[in-house]
Amino acid sequence: MSDLWVTPIGVGAGYARPDENQSCYLVGAGDTRICLDMGAGALNALRTEIAPETLDAIVISHLHADHCVDLFALRVYMVWGPGRGRRLRVIGPPRLRDLLIGFAGEGGWDSAFTFDVVHPPVATLTVGDAELTLREVPHSALTFAVRVAHGERAFTYGADCRRNDELVELARGSRLLVAECGDGVDRRDDTVHLTGGDAGDIARAAGVGRLLLTHCYPEHDRDATLAAARNAFSGPVDWARQGVRVDVG
Repeated sequence: MSDLWVTPIGVGAGYARPDENQSCYLVGAGDTRICLDMGAGALNALRTEIAPETLDAIVISHLHADHCVDLFALRVYMVWGPGRGRRLRVIGPPRLRDLLIGFAGEGGWDSAFTFDVVHPPVATLTVGDAELTLREVPHSALTFAVRVAHGERAFTYGADCRRNDELVELARGSRLLVAECGDGVDRRDDTVHLTGGDAGDIARAAGVGRLLLTHCYPEHDRDATLAAARNAFSGPVDWARQGVRVDVG
């Protein structure tokens, strides 16, 4: 069994299907546990996999609510609930702490979390047994895709982005790429998201081992989106499925 793995906790987009949580991925690297993003519904689902207070870090890819809104619930959990007496490391873009305080006031944030700010275009960090590389990708806010490496294996999370070369470079040689397909099959003129075909093109160009699609809006044809990704990338392609662990082999 691999010592690098990822369990999707939330795969939904900015508005999701009734059975989906918003963006959240639990990653294991050796003895280290990292959560990538914390969208709506993520905290409750995460608690079925791990006690949140035992996480080594949380990485927030960008400041859109569907990637960070459950930090509000997690603050309550850490200050007044089962996590009381511990602090979690939160890694994210500039202004994250200020935006949280602006919405909910100052109380409890620094009791619950320590905030590590990362700046574009590239940041590298060590969290326990994991080596993290965060690279800015084009989206409508300052957004970082994340590569998690452990030993010779690597997994890349594309966050939200439109078609770009930066994610190709970050993901190059990864055993697994999780890529959004917010535009389904047909790219919008003003898009800040990928299509299934775009995700497949990036996977092919980066030479990854496997592609999982995520963050697809409910109105899109999922069969056609999956087919477009498979047409562009000859390796294994599937949907990221909540609660289903994927070993990064």
